[in-house]
Amino acid sequence: MTYCHTLIIGAGHAGYSLAKELRKLDPDRSICLVSSDSADYYSKPLLSNGFSKQKSAADFIQKTAGQMADELNIEIWPHCHAKQIDAEQHQLHTDKGVIKYRQLVLATGASPVKLPLPAATAGLVWSVNDLTDYQNFLQQSLGKQKITVLGAGLVGIEYANDLAAAGFQVSVIALEQQPLAQLLPAQLGEVLQQQLTKLGVEFYWGSAIADAEFTEQQLKLTLADGRSLNTELILSAVGLKPNLQLAIQAGIKCGKGIKVNQTLATSAADIYALGDCAEVCGYNLMYIQPISLSAKALALTLTGQNTAVQLPVMPVIVKSSALPVVSWPAAPQQQGEWTLEGQELDWVAKFQNPAGVLLGFALTGKMVAQRLRLAKEMPALIA
Repeated sequence: MTYCHTLIIGAGHAGYSLAKELRKLDPDRSICLVSSDSADYYSKPLLSNGFSKQKSAADFIQKTAGQMADELNIEIWPHCHAKQIDAEQHQLHTDKGVIKYRQLVLATGASPVKLPLPAATAGLVWSVNDLTDYQNFLQQSLGKQKITVLGAGLVGIEYANDLAAAGFQVSVIALEQQPLAQLLPAQLGEVLQQQLTKLGVEFYWGSAIADAEFTEQQLKLTLADGRSLNTELILSAVGLKPNLQLAIQAGIKCGKGIKVNQTLATSAADIYALGDCAEVCGYNLMYIQPISLSAKALALTLTGQNTAVQLPVMPVIVKSSALPVVSWPAAPQQQGEWTLEGQELDWVAKFQNPAGVLLGFALTGKMVAQRLRLAKEMPALIA
């Protein structure tokens, strides 16, 4: 049996950020990081800009797991699958043995949502959520011309932009009526759509795939409303679902994610969670900045300085070369309306309540430079 003071499950941005912060505060602490993949260190958000830059998966690796282990003086178990948490005994059972811990941190991330699709699409539908996914999709795209993206949210739009810039004929199928429907008012969604259309992206709004069949070595997709299109490959980008299996099996309370309080503590003693898998005070924030801030706060808590995470307004930057876009959407339940000011590609949209209080904003073109100023006008997300 292996023993460590702090055990981290997950080698994504959350897991490594916490390990770095812990090592700054405590040079001698024994830290073990368990990962189901290679545990190589890279930036996942950069994957959605890789095709236009002709990058392979290996090009994204900044440091190998071995280099990270040496740099941080931690133990890393790559390609190790966590099987079960024994919360009472403070033990993690893996396929490579049992690890006893004093503190356990779940940074298990999230996995792509899989849609039920016609049988003919089997083997042609891929998602990209890590380096292996990226390399697999890159291999599948070789020799192809037509790629269909499912979903027009943040990831779907970034990939549609990148694939079109790389020279592919890109179609987007989405149930919504505009790109980034959760982030932008309709008018700005239209501006973004126009710019993506200039890159060659075609949009099929408001309908799902109902049927698929092979015709002349291409896949013919028929939508529920009768429209059809041909494709050679499908990239599914319809969302991520937090990985909760380990937590649920251990009896830890879960909702949209693993429920944690403001110190990122779960319902089980000495077990914490952060990153894509965590639901912090009701929020499941799958972005880099809240993860980084959570890691700093949790490292303090784990080293004896009980610290509540505080999250300011953190504008979402969309990596779309067709049109710079930044947004901080108002919460769905908030009452108010959008006001817009601008021209051509440069717009400022503000979502304000009847009293004129700023609750959200969206910026395009040159106006994205205003994001920090507007963010400061709003109350913190978690104070």
